[in-house]
Amino acid sequence: MTIRYLATILLYFSIAFLYQPTVTAQHTEAELIEEAILRTDVEKNIYFLAADELLGRDTGTHELDIAARYIATWYQIYGVEFAEGYDSYFQDVPFERLRAPENITLTVADSTYQQSRDLVLMNSFRGDLDSEYIFLEYATEEELNEHDVEGKIVVSRAGLPNHTSPQQNFMTIAQKNEWAREAGVKALIELYTSPQFPWQILVNFLGGDRIDLDSSDPENDNPLPHFWMNGTISERVDFFSTSTGEEVTLNVEGPESETFTSRNVIGVIKGTDEQLKEEYILLSAHYDHTGVVDGHPEPITSEYIYNGARDNAVGTAGVMAAAKYFAKNPPKRSIILAAWTAEEVGLLGSRYYAENPMVPLEQTIYNLNIDGAGYNDTTKVTVIGLGRTEADDEMIAAADAFGLEAIPDPVPEQNLFDRSDNVNFAQRGIPAPTYSMGLTGFDDEINFYYHQPTDEPHTVNYDYVTSYIRSFVLAAQKIANRETAPFWLPGDVYEEAGIELYGKE
Repeated sequence: MTIRYLATILLYFSIAFLYQPTVTAQHTEAELIEEAILRTDVEKNIYFLAADELLGRDTGTHELDIAARYIATWYQIYGVEFAEGYDSYFQDVPFERLRAPENITLTVADSTYQQSRDLVLMNSFRGDLDSEYIFLEYATEEELNEHDVEGKIVVSRAGLPNHTSPQQNFMTIAQKNEWAREAGVKALIELYTSPQFPWQILVNFLGGDRIDLDSSDPENDNPLPHFWMNGTISERVDFFSTSTGEEVTLNVEGPESETFTSRNVIGVIKGTDEQLKEEYILLSAHYDHTGVVDGHPEPITSEYIYNGARDNAVGTAGVMAAAKYFAKNPPKRSIILAAWTAEEVGLLGSRYYAENPMVPLEQTIYNLNIDGAGYNDTTKVTVIGLGRTEADDEMIAAADAFGLEAIPDPVPEQNLFDRSDNVNFAQRGIPAPTYSMGLTGFDDEINFYYHQPTDEPHTVNYDYVTSYIRSFVLAAQKIANRETAPFWLPGDVYEEAGIELYGKE
């Protein structure tokens, strides 16, 4: 045997030795997850959460409280910790049940505007007021500080500059209300002009009884009057933008709001790396749904219950599976496990957490959310946000490990990224895709189950859903073990918020 031949053999075995552990580690990673995350567990949890007895898990109901207790007990059994400084898994979220006004009247100059046709009230204000108004383009914090607005009614466009969707307008409501209140504004009227969500549909959504985060001020029984006005009529925008100084008279009559509390269910698993454990991956899903059909008979029978198996008992079961696995197999970074309340009534549970985080947002480096309308392709995982963060490779590889193909949002025109809980973190700068089941479009199969009483646990393909959940957990593990925290890809609409949150240059 020549020295040259011996060197060649040694080189070959050196390469094989270096290569083999990587392959084995990847294989073992998926195998460990497959052994730990059982179809029987997934099926059991979905059947419980989507049972008729929970009456569709509507926000503010005893049945949703039962679901919260079930999730918390699962955390407890598998050794998930409380968030630091807390003595339970529950984050109490304060809500208002806003009763629809009986009458809204707004008069300015020779014009009178009426409830629903022209106006919707955004909070629980009741009473009368009158004052001159001032028109500001968007009533940003800068505009409010630059003008004399104290004691005046401010009229502006809805949302903020460069907003392109109604969802973005909705997300600014609380912030603009706070800016206006701090500036001493007497009332805020926003002209809603988006063609994407017609005015009448908006009225149907906002004009009746609804739920919102409790915005009551202990020092003031009445909130700042805040209205959206139909601004799709161009002459109306022209009038308000050119008639600053006119006197406005407002009257709102109707029953008072009621307050109640619901709960986010939050647990933490500490990471193993001394440095990286101070960074957190947020794994989330909403556990509420839409309750029962309006006008249902008594007693309520199954055909009148929105069980919400796909949306979102599957997602909740995914977070529960992650809790079981990571409690025994913690990754380098720490994990936050979050089951949100009140997603179906406006992404409110996650919004409350984002405004009152139990772990500082700047330490939360990624949010992998589960939500979706269902599935129509059991060979796929649909990642709403694939192509927007640096963790694409991890999610693609995780899906592939369980025989699935990760695909991007198939219907970008529907702006699904901004329609689930992940957006409350994305808009604050946290990279936050939603890891959904295989959706290739909103076809008859999706629509047959989506927000329908037909979305029952016995209709779910549990072999597919179990593989999907296993891939979710593997994706989370790969992201949590990454050498560097994944960030937004350059140019993303939320990149600037991320630069500010994490102090990047």
